[in-house]
Amino acid sequence: MVIASKTKRAVGYLRISDPKQTGERHRSLETQQTSYLNYCDKNHISPITSFTDVVSGRRDDRKGYLHMLDFVKQGGANVVIVKFLDRFGRNPKEILRRIWELQDLGIEVVATDEDIKEELVLLIKAGMAGAESKRNSERVRANMGNAVNKGIHVGRPPYGLRYIKD
Repeated sequence: MVIASKTKRAVGYLRISDPKQTGERHRSLETQQTSYLNYCDKNHISPITSFTDVVSGRRDDRKGYLHMLDFVKQGGANVVIVKFLDRFGRNPKEILRRIWELQDLGIEVVATDEDIKEELVLLIKAGMAGAESKRNSERVRANMGNAVNKGIHVGRPPYGLRYIKD
């Protein structure tokens, strides 16, 4: 008697927050893609495709993220692979809600470089992703405040101002 095993098919979800991170010296997307493919190879999982976003993880309306969710919900894959949980998002409520929703549909979420199998660890990691986002925002605000106090213009140039190169 032959027992049919459910073939594991995976998608990778890759995300960076800023287009500046895609430059020649920044290889984060490439590293995330390699991690996804290596994990599939080591665990005998068929890599189907990957979805990419270049936008903050605080946003829950990321195009690649939403396409990935639709794809797996329609049966395109039964495993979602990210390098770290914070690549999945920065909003702890969204991370947990989506992971639990996917698990209820029989879709596994894997972080290649973190253990998120235990629910308590998942809760802590999701909270840490949100806390890191808040710390980043606070640092940026503080640095912008310091720049303004020094008389340095922060943000876009005022309307109508154009820089002229000498």
